[in-house]
Formats: sequence, C-alpha cells, structure tokens
Amino acid sequence: MLTSPSSVNPLARLKKNASRELNWLVVVFGLNSFNALFFARNSASLQWFVVMLMVMLAVVGGIVYQRLRVLREMEQQHDNLYQSLKSRISRFRHLMRLHDYVGVVTLVLVVLTVLLVRQANLLHYLNPANPDWSRHLLIAGVGAVAVLALIYAGYAVGKMEHQRRYGQHLDRLEAALQELQEPS
Repeated sequence: MLTSPSSVNPLARLKKNASRELNWLVVVFGLNSFNALFFARNSASLQWFVVMLMVMLAVVGGIVYQRLRVLREMEQQHDNLYQSLKSRISRFRHLMRLHDYVGVVTLVLVVLTVLLVRQANLLHYLNPANPDWSRHLLIAGVGAVAVLALIYAGYAVGKMEHQRRYGQHLDRLEAALQELQEPS
C-alpha cells in the first residue's frame, strides 16, 4: 500500500492534504499581514485582534508542519515497520486533536477580545438601572448561548473536516497495519 501509486496511497493523500493546508495557512497569514498594515493600523483594538490571529495562524502552521514531518518519517524505511507506523499514526492523530483544541481556544479568545473591547458598551447595556434591564439580560443570555453553540459548531465542523482530509486515510493505514499484525 505504501509503495502504490499516489491515487491509492494513503500517505501520499495525507501529505498532499497537509501540504495544501500549509499553503493555505501561508496565504491567510499574508492576507492577515496586509490587513494589519492597511486596515488595522489606526485602531489599537484591531491591531491586537490581528496580532492574536497571526499568533493563532503561526501555532496552527506549526502543527501542520509537524504533521508533514510525521508523514515524512512514515515514508522512511524502518526495521520495525509495524511499530514505527503505529507510533507515527498515533502522533498524527494527537496533532489533529491539538489542532482542534487550538481552534476552540482561538474562538474563545476572539469572543473574549470582543467582550473586552466592547466592555463599556456591554456594562452600560446590562446596567440594572436601565428600565429594560430584564429584557437586556435575557438577550445577553441568549447571545451567550448562541456564541457557545457557534463555538461548538466550529469544533464539530473542524473535527469532521479533519476526518475527511486525514482520518479516512489514517483509518486505511491502521487497517493495513492490522493485516500485518494478524498471523497468516
């Protein structure tokens, strides 16, 4: 399976998907840099937001780069092919989970940044002296639930996308490893 043509070789598909993802991250990082230089240059809060996004993109880029390194290690010949591939598949899955968690933390940080930037407005809106305070509190509660639902939806969609891009190919590799382990 590992020496088959790229159309059926799961390692080749994994490497292609990871390379494509890294290329997109570089493009998005460049666009975000353009955003920082031209659109956010006059607003301190936007600058912090852009910097936070660039840090997140750098972390995700590091994770994707580590995935590529793991894939390159999988392509090398080892004395114990079974154990080598098994440990690297486990490491790759760990990097996928880490990527998911970084995405969730980033979404939470974006929400917290927006809340901090708009803190004065929110406190004024949620002031108990306001005659519509109970309605404002209800709207804020519904908004908080909606934001949490969006964060969870982002996590779920990201996890499904990882399964589509990488998981199915890792599953095929693991199935092939099971065949290697079974006695003939």
